Amino acid sequence: MKVVIIEDEDLAAESLESLLLKSKYEITIVARLENIKQAKEWFTNNSCDLIFSDISLGDGESFEIFNALNIQIPIIFTTAFDHFAVQSFQFFAIDYLLKPYNKQKLDKALKKYINFVGSKKDADHVENLLERLKTTLPDLQTPQIQNRFLVSQGEELISIKSEEIAYFMAENKSLFLFTRDNQVYLYDSTILNLEDKLAPKEFFKINRKFIISHNAIKSIVKYSQNRLKIELSPSPGSGGPILISSMTINAFKEWLNH
Repeated sequence: MKVVIIEDEDLAAESLESLLLKSKYEITIVARLENIKQAKEWFTNNSCDLIFSDISLGDGESFEIFNALNIQIPIIFTTAFDHFAVQSFQFFAIDYLLKPYNKQKLDKALKKYINFVGSKKDADHVENLLERLKTTLPDLQTPQIQNRFLVSQGEELISIKSEEIAYFMAENKSLFLFTRDNQVYLYDSTILNLEDKLAPKEFFKINRKFIISHNAIKSIVKYSQNRLKIELSPSPGSGGPILISSMTINAFKEWLNH
């Protein structure tokens, strides 16, 4: 692994370098940087696998380097002060070593880095595999939108186009399909299973009971400070007002705007 040391004390830097080169891992020290200015200049045009960084440098705290350049390289912080511990982990910290540290503590920190790299490779491999699967099997990338819905009326089977549908209504463990011309059919599905099969620009689930289309909305009025009431056409009949809660209002308004 290619390692960079950020340390302004010569003895501390030499001691760390000696311990690193004696470890069981194949390590190359590619640079030793002594201050924030040097580090910013070096990392602008260079990179490495792992950074060992003291926190208190002669011209400030090394956090300034990682914050300014948004460095995404794993870091093992080395410092004589434990009050920096929490702050250090907002960056890409693998471990936090308090001075003076020894070979055992250093090897433990290096092992954390090795385990991190291994788990990241596994995650990257899985992510790449999923991307290839999405390319090969487009249905994994987006749900298959259903454009026709098969219902029955007595012994007759009827295929209804999505643009003919006003809304779906769940009632007593049954799901009903209402058409724009005021026909009502029993549809063999559930609100939960149906939601992902409908074109999101055309249909919206306003509550646990209704999935509606744009063309079914007759009126929208404020029902209370944080709820809306919708009147549908055709009317579903009795059953109380059809309400949209405060948790759904913003998404519903965004849907209406599209």
